[in-house]
Parts: sequence; structure tokens; C-alpha cells
Amino acid sequence: MNSTQLHYKIATEPWEFEQIHALNYRTFTEEIPQYEANRERKRIDRFNEENTYIIGIDKEKVVAMIAIRSVRPFSLDDKLDDLDSYLPPHTAKCEIRLLAVEQAYRDSFVFFRLAEALIDYCLKNGFDMAVISGILRQQKLYKHMGFVPFGPLNGSGVAQYQPMYVTEPLFQKKARAFERILLNRQEPSSFLPGPVPMAEQVKKAMGETAGSHRAPAFLDQLDQLRGRLRSLTHAAHVQILLGSGTLGNDAVAAQLRNLDQYGLILVNGEFGSRLTDHARRAGLRFATLEIPWGESFDYEHVLTEAKANDAAWIWAVHSETSTGVLQDMDRLKYIANKTDSKLILDCCSSLGNVPIDLQGVYMATAGSGKGLASYAGLAFVFYHHPIPISDNIPRYLDLGLYHAYGSAPFTHSSNLISALSAAIEQWEDKQLLKRVRELTDKLVTLCRLKGLTLLTESAYTPGIVTIVVPRELRADIVGREVARKGYLISCNSSYLIERNWVQISVMGHHQEKDLEGVTDTLSTLIRKKETFV
Repeated sequence: MNSTQLHYKIATEPWEFEQIHALNYRTFTEEIPQYEANRERKRIDRFNEENTYIIGIDKEKVVAMIAIRSVRPFSLDDKLDDLDSYLPPHTAKCEIRLLAVEQAYRDSFVFFRLAEALIDYCLKNGFDMAVISGILRQQKLYKHMGFVPFGPLNGSGVAQYQPMYVTEPLFQKKARAFERILLNRQEPSSFLPGPVPMAEQVKKAMGETAGSHRAPAFLDQLDQLRGRLRSLTHAAHVQILLGSGTLGNDAVAAQLRNLDQYGLILVNGEFGSRLTDHARRAGLRFATLEIPWGESFDYEHVLTEAKANDAAWIWAVHSETSTGVLQDMDRLKYIANKTDSKLILDCCSSLGNVPIDLQGVYMATAGSGKGLASYAGLAFVFYHHPIPISDNIPRYLDLGLYHAYGSAPFTHSSNLISALSAAIEQWEDKQLLKRVRELTDKLVTLCRLKGLTLLTESAYTPGIVTIVVPRELRADIVGREVARKGYLISCNSSYLIERNWVQISVMGHHQEKDLEGVTDTLSTLIRKKETFV
């Protein structure tokens, strides 16, 4: 049971009403002996046809409810003579009844969410007052929700009720209070570059029963997925490995070792530096062109260095995650063509976030957990030439084996493949490529308006923005404070801590309205420097 993940709505479906009647019986017959028992263990309220029910659902189980009606006479009219004489001036009122929550879900969060939905309904429908018969033992709860007691008690024994009302000003006041409470209790909004927010269809696919990687149905799904990835990138071939982008880069390094040629690696961030580590571990021969982090390459300089080193291959990160700088793929293709060298690209943070055309690219790597908005755990290697099996490459890194066995020479994960297939469908349907570009532009604009210092003012990649935190503050502490306010931003990586940066990512499924909240929170915390000194 997780009360923070209930879904709240107005009841509309037959199965919802059936469960409402059952919850009504359990609460007001078995727990509070207000009505007589029956064999069906259901109680249909006498005003059922006039009630609007707001319900809380856990998966397909109704676990919380509250009813609203505006037709007179109210149930309180039967209990109090001249009900209106007890009430302050108002224009339109409704009656609230049948507040019921399963015992396992009775925490303040559920009551706050019901109250939030109730307030929203009343305000939208023009009610400036609501009345209720609040059970005596829950007076503290009702008062906390904004209700004011009036008139004499009614009922007897454990089923004693206090008439209460709430007015529109109290509605508004409590709505603001609930908003603050819910901000602190709800799951935080994630602006991390991984894991990224995913569509519900992707989560559902991940939870399906696992299948054999030798089953024809799985192999067919894998083949279709590879076809979609090829179409997406214009690559002739793609292999899907069970691992992260790091595995893909190790597999590429193994192929470059078999070429036994001298190369050039471009570095302007953490992941460019990691390419040099891949190369050293694989025993490659290479030179490095390194520029300060956050800067863009002078491509004439790259061309000069490639010629000077007689580089047979050039390896670079397309979108440098650590800084948010996007390299110019077309310029790199041009340089590779002019020097007759092979271009290799790490596209882990660009696939799904920017248009990618891998024609003219010798090899490229990417993964499932960023721009395509699925779970991490699948690495992609794209290429255009046949790759033979090699007996001097470890089996798990040998792309020749993957090429020969349709990407499934070893055990694979049907769950990750299903989730990625669903993610690409969502990616296509929701036009996430365009959406990420729009959200990034909006994010950059908001950062500038709110005085946040961007690492780079140009050549930033869609999907991630790097923000420089003032020296007198610690970026990791600022980031954790932002998390306490309800927003997860990237702040804990060693390279961010070392440079005092934080990052906001809009890869995956995000709402534009949340950008205001995360930038407001970050800029406010940075302005209050004394909090973190």
C-alpha cells in the first residue's frame, strides 16, 4: 500500500460505483453502526442518484471517497430546523457526505488529497459554502480541513455527528495550505538526465512477464525494434547489447583496436575524457585534442590536428552530458571526409533529443535511458559495414557475434526490449524530439530571466542545461535543498561537485508548467546565500 500514489477522480464507471457501495457499507454499517447489516454487504446511499463521488483509487480498488450534492433538502435539513439560520451569508451551497477511507490508507495525505479535490470541485462549480455532518471523533480532522462547527449534535453513541460548514474564503485559504503540504509529500518532479520521466505504457511494458530470448516472438520484436532504430538514425546496422552506453563504447574500442590505426579523440567534458580511458584500456594509439569544459570546438583547429596526426579515426561525444554542449555533427563529418578518417560518435545524450543522421559516421553508440525515455540497460552500436566475428575480442564485446546472431547471441531482457518498444511509440506519438527542443528553449529563457548563470550561452544541446552556482555556495547542497522543495536536479556527480555546477534536464516526458517551479526554487535558494554558507 502506497497512499502517495493513489489516483483521484470523479466516479463514472459501474465498477467504481459497486466499490463505493461496498466501502459505504464497511464504513457506516460495520465500523460505525449507523445502519443495519445485510447479506450483500453493500449500502446504496439514499441520495445516490444525486451524489457526485470523488474517489481515491489504488490500481483498480476504490479505497477513499467523499460525496457532494446540491439538491435540497439536505440530510441536515432533516436533522436541524431552519438550517439556513445557522449559516453566514452565502450564494450557493452544497452538502458533503460519506467521507470514508479504508483503514490501511488513513493518513493525512489521503485526507488532504480528498480535500484538495473537493475544494477544486466546489470552486469550479460556483459553491461558496459547504455543509457536513462531521463524526464527533474526527472533529480535529474536519477543523483542520477548514470546517466550522454550528448547531447541536445529532445521532447517538459512537455515531454522533456535529453539523459544520466551510466558506469560500476558507476554501481558498485551505487550498493554499494543502498545496504547500502536498508539495512536500508528493513524489518530487525529476529533472535528472537519467532515469528520466517515462510514459505509463513504458512502465507497464517493463512489468510484463519475462520471455525467453530464444522465443520467436521475442526475436521478431527485437528485429522490429532494430529496424525502428535504423530508420531513426539512417544507419545500415544496429546491435542492441544488454548494458549501458559504457558497454557500447567498450565494444567500439575493441573494433578500433583491430584496425590498428592511429586516431584522434576530442575532449571538452567528462564523457570525452572517458573516451580516452576506453581507448587506453583497449590499447589504442591516439592523440587528444582537449579544450576547456563548456567550450565548443574550433573545427578548423580540429581539421588541422587530424591532418597533423594523420588520424585514421576521430572519436568524439556528440552531446557532452557533463556540460550540455552540442558538437556540430555535420562539421565533424566534413572533417572526417577531408582527412579520409573514420568518424565515431558517442550519441548517448543526443539520440532522441536532436535529429541524428549517421550517414557518413563509421560507428556510433547510444543507450535506452535518456532521450528515448525508457529504462537504462540497453546499449546501441550503429554502423554501416559488415563486422566479422573476432577471436581476439572478449565474447561479450564482439560485435561480430551480435551481427551474426541478430543482436541476441547471449541472454537478453524481454522486459527492457518491450519497454523500449513502447517508449519509441510514445516518443513518436508525442513528438518528443520537438517537445524537448521547445522545453529546453523555455528553460534557458527562464534561467536567464531569473538571473541564473548558464555555463554556455550557445551550442547547448536540447535536453540538458548546466548552471554555474556562485563560489560561495556548494552546488551539491543547493541541489539537495532543491530536492527538499520537490524537484530533483543533477548535483551529485563528482564532475559537477568539482566544478560547482548543477544541471536541469528535460529529457523524457515533462510538463512546461514545472519549469517555472524548478527555476523559481533554484534561483530563490541561490539568492538566499546565507542558507548554505
